Amino acid sequence: MYDITTGKLLASAAAPAGADVDRREAFDATMHRLAYVTDCEMQVATLTEGAYVPSGRWQPPQAFGAGKQCFGFPTFGEDGRLRATIGATASEPGRVVSVDPVQDGAPPSDEGVGGLRQEKTFRIAGLTESDVRADVRGDTITGLTVTGVKPGGDVVSDDFWYDCDTRLDKTAFLCVSHGSAGQYYGSVALATLDVPAGTVTVKQVAPASKTPRATVLPAPDHKRVAIHDSTGWYTTSLDGASTPARQPLSDQQDIGDILFWG
Repeated sequence: MYDITTGKLLASAAAPAGADVDRREAFDATMHRLAYVTDCEMQVATLTEGAYVPSGRWQPPQAFGAGKQCFGFPTFGEDGRLRATIGATASEPGRVVSVDPVQDGAPPSDEGVGGLRQEKTFRIAGLTESDVRADVRGDTITGLTVTGVKPGGDVVSDDFWYDCDTRLDKTAFLCVSHGSAGQYYGSVALATLDVPAGTVTVKQVAPASKTPRATVLPAPDHKRVAIHDSTGWYTTSLDGASTPARQPLSDQQDIGDILFWG
């Protein structure tokens, strides 16, 4: 854990061997527990004296499909329970099951059919030549791909493409440009869905940059964003009203992949 404004290392903790730590949702709200899957089993590790120590293990139910069943995408909910999918594929919804993370080995509770991955199409409000594809799982939109051509532009030289994989809430997503050219909404943008109207509003958060596909991390207050590209770390306001300010964290070397702003 680093302080982005000073670059100072605040704390560190060792993850269990084999744990794939790449999602904020794999930690509980307090960062005290970490969930992961190894050999199809779901495990929980509890933070103890600077290390996440395995404290719970659950076997996947085998009744939800042919072949060996495995847990997928363990996620802590707001109610403190740990949920994961079972038997889900690209074409099959599978099931959602949940466990109490302190009840080691207790049979998971079946919470019903999981969400099929689907795609919905939107358009950018006020922009004729635009196409927005939303990735939907169940009732939740998990990401957007925003493409189009700037007004009066050429379809080849004035097109743009943004990947919007950082979800702020049910309808708002942070987007990064797919390339160094065509940054019509800057290098980082905010896309907000109007689901009933079938439209998306996109506005610039950070100006165009020569280093595309930056890492973006929203602040817990959802009023600021941290941006990491090949030149360093910057923070700016989500409303796009301020110029990105370079942060001392830029001067740290070999700090690994920072996953979220907690």
